[in-house]
Amino acid sequence: MDRELPISPWPEWKIIGKAGEGSYGRVYKAERSERGHSFYSAIKVISIPESREELNAILVETENEEEARQYFENVMEDCIREISTMENFRGNSYVVSVEDFKVVEYLDEIGWDIFIRMEYLQGFQEYLAGRSFDSEQIIKLGCDLCRALICCEKFHLIHRDIKPENIFVSRFGDFKLGDFGIAREMEKSMGGLSKKGTSSYMAPEMYHGEPCDSRVDIYSLGLVLYRLCNRNRLPFLSLEKQLITYRDKENALVRRMAGEPFPAPCDAPEGLCNVILKACAYSPSDRYRTPDEMLEDLEWVRNIMAAGSSAAGLPAGIDKAGTAPEEPEPKEPEPKEPTVDYERPVQRRTDIRPRRKRKKESAAAHWIPVIILTTAFIIGAALLAGFYLRKMVEDTVREQTERMVSSLQDRSEVTDEDSSVDFASSLSLISERATAIVEELPEYRTEGKEGERLKYFNADNELRKVLVYPALSDEGMYEEYYYWNGSLFFAYIWKDDQEELYYYRDGMLIRWIDETGMIHDEEYDNVEFEERGDRYWTKAIIQMET
Repeated sequence: MDRELPISPWPEWKIIGKAGEGSYGRVYKAERSERGHSFYSAIKVISIPESREELNAILVETENEEEARQYFENVMEDCIREISTMENFRGNSYVVSVEDFKVVEYLDEIGWDIFIRMEYLQGFQEYLAGRSFDSEQIIKLGCDLCRALICCEKFHLIHRDIKPENIFVSRFGDFKLGDFGIAREMEKSMGGLSKKGTSSYMAPEMYHGEPCDSRVDIYSLGLVLYRLCNRNRLPFLSLEKQLITYRDKENALVRRMAGEPFPAPCDAPEGLCNVILKACAYSPSDRYRTPDEMLEDLEWVRNIMAAGSSAAGLPAGIDKAGTAPEEPEPKEPEPKEPTVDYERPVQRRTDIRPRRKRKKESAAAHWIPVIILTTAFIIGAALLAGFYLRKMVEDTVREQTERMVSSLQDRSEVTDEDSSVDFASSLSLISERATAIVEELPEYRTEGKEGERLKYFNADNELRKVLVYPALSDEGMYEEYYYWNGSLFFAYIWKDDQEELYYYRDGMLIRWIDETGMIHDEEYDNVEFEERGDRYWTKAIIQMET
């Protein structure tokens, strides 16, 4: 079913290469030549069922092949109905335009390919490469996507998968949202068989399987803006570490889904910061109710920033031409109050406007001594509290570390050859070993070159970890192999938002977590499960001996 370079159902459009892969389907670049001129389109191919595994799963649940065929045919028709609604967005400047679609049925088995022809645009990730992206452009991105969500809201559609990979840029510099509605319908129709989505940008209520509405899109958009304002790091990821591990991402996700308040994005101006934190509020009731409200605040912040920059460096009473105006310029009408809820408790002040000065400035002078004394008292109390808080945290970390080391020592008698260890205990031991290695890496001796391959050794000259960079990986991925007493027990294969984890025991793969987050446990009747296990076991041996 996975045709690497399919044949276009439109004879005038020739597929010339693969452009990318989304949550559902593959995207290709197509070319049409006319009188010496070339024109380009994007063609997305959605396969139903997506894989042979999905087909087999339904065949097991249904009584006969005809019922399985009917099931997937209903999925295909639901998806077609969703695509047809995209015609309502044709001509919209902020949504990727769908030009045409066709359905091709397989002749040899149950299945269909849906071809969707769309305007060809530059991907947002490609647009960002090697480009500085300042606050003004981030605000424009937020405004453009809010307008896309406003348009979607008119047709009662929820995107549910807003992330950088689904954002595109037109030749005029406008940002557009792609994959509108299709992923939502596919997920609803196919249920647990191929439920996908990027948890990195997912709203908490959606992650926990609770009822959700269009505010999940506002949350995801807020996270996209947060990352752009936070040196390309999502909340709770360290800004100091050069390499972010899977464990770092997992811990950050747990903290976010538990409702821990976000730290402010490090490079966001105060007004933009408060808009982002409101959009990313844990409770839907604390977020913007509609994209219109978020758009209004973003435009207000942009206007304030523009007014501040235009006035900078100009002496009072002198215009840009260098002459004094004959009459004072009329004051601009004061902008409408933003929709940020000032009474909601957050980590910092959430009003995105500066507070107005009192008319009687002289009256404030009487309070200056009181303010100075109060401020000094608060600072002293904060320093004292900080000292004791730091001591408490250090003590807690020390106790947890001692418990972890003690646990590892107690369990060190359990070797990789001990087949009596049950599955849950093996995974727990693997997790503890990986944690111990990661936490001790700064003290390890290293060999190799960053950007190619790094080997980490402990004090006993015992190999513990090998990191292979994409330049040396035959798959173009980062490959991390963890060893205990010379035996592989964990492999972490990753690149950008794609990441897979492999757990080994007794030289055999016991768990594989694929890039969609799906967990495969001891699937020894699964050909792909066994093939991947053998592949990375073999590569790990080569890296250890190289």
